[in-house]
Amino acid sequence: MAVTAALLLGLGACTADPQEPDTGLGGPEPSSSSTDPGSSGTSSSAASGDGAASSTFVTVAVTVADGADGGPAQGRSLTVPEGWSAEVWADVAGARLAAWTPDGSLVVSTGDRGILELLTPTSPGSAPERTTLLAGLDNPQGVAFTEQDGRDVLVLGEATRIVAWDYADGAVTDERVLVDGLPSDGHGSKGVTVQGGTVYYSLGSAENRDPADRSTDPERGTVWQVRLDGSDNELVASGVRNGFALDVAPDDTLFVAVNQADNQPYPFQDDTGRYGEVVPEYVNENPVEPLTRITPGTDLGWPLCVPDTRDSADLTDLPYVEDPENNPDGSALDCASLPSTMVGLPSHSAPLGLEFTAGTTLEETVGRGAIVAAHGSWNRRPPRPPYVAFSPWDDETATLGAPVELVTGFQEEDGSRWGRAVTAVPGPDGSLYVTDDEAGLVYRLTPGA
Repeated sequence: MAVTAALLLGLGACTADPQEPDTGLGGPEPSSSSTDPGSSGTSSSAASGDGAASSTFVTVAVTVADGADGGPAQGRSLTVPEGWSAEVWADVAGARLAAWTPDGSLVVSTGDRGILELLTPTSPGSAPERTTLLAGLDNPQGVAFTEQDGRDVLVLGEATRIVAWDYADGAVTDERVLVDGLPSDGHGSKGVTVQGGTVYYSLGSAENRDPADRSTDPERGTVWQVRLDGSDNELVASGVRNGFALDVAPDDTLFVAVNQADNQPYPFQDDTGRYGEVVPEYVNENPVEPLTRITPGTDLGWPLCVPDTRDSADLTDLPYVEDPENNPDGSALDCASLPSTMVGLPSHSAPLGLEFTAGTTLEETVGRGAIVAAHGSWNRRPPRPPYVAFSPWDDETATLGAPVELVTGFQEEDGSRWGRAVTAVPGPDGSLYVTDDEAGLVYRLTPGA
């Protein structure tokens, strides 16, 4: 009780603007000064983490590749690990999710623009060659590549369907629809990832925190799987409000990063007397955004159970507590029976991109773990800034640890933003490629030699 009361009192200052942008993660606060790329600059050290995430961080000027339009990033800076450079590599309006083709180009989806852009690297310091891979699509979002019977296959999540094509030499053929007729309202954008012949895709909730989403057909707030031939379309996990960010971990299990609910009523019957109320100080930091493993039959509890952060300073291994409106007595769902959430990302981060580094050239630089790109909050006060974070992987326990900042600087002290990270994808050259739908850009963040 005393811990929770102190939490509410301590968060009172969070309502004042302006403030230094606070990701809520371990690591340095973004600096207000800029430096030339590669110089020592203004620096600070992260508190924890592996690889680059435990190094000194510096604020570097964002350069612009020859042939690219810097747009809103012109004259801006980002905070990155010391020795890294930050470059506007390409300007792609509405840049959303991304994946590397087997022949070394980057496919970028554009959401409402209905286009898949194909970016082919040229020479260092120059923008990629850009072509349109597909046009006339319906809200293309999640993209992934796999192999089937010796052919490279592109998988895409559209507004109402999951689609696949054969891919070769910068072109696609033989379109086939794996799933059709999916709902597109609410959190209707579809994230995807592929493991061998199985496609996993998100089916976000229609509403913020309505239990009715758990009884629709198909059930909302879920993750599904389907075979590449369109068979065996099956529910994998429930209670996943908006599990847009999906990827497969080094142990071949599926992980998700979830956009949790807004305006969560206070779920603790303690001496604060705020049970069931929407308390701004609590809502600012709750509920956290789960980053966790899901297996067939997993339930993450939404909107009947709430991650309980009271006894976890690093927001890992979180149990659940009953929602005071939707499940006050636990009769709708036994929250104590749910598996703990492995990692809680700071509330209202809006994680949209999830990529494991295992097997990539970036693993040598930042370590083995998960890279999470967060879009930032829409209604938190002060706003949760966009960021890219790194969560280290423990091979012995097959778990992720507390995440730390990797890239920050998209938000000003007054809460205004010039950019919003969507996903961060390790490139074959050892760089990290970050998409930004607010600025309409793709950044190339390159570790030092």
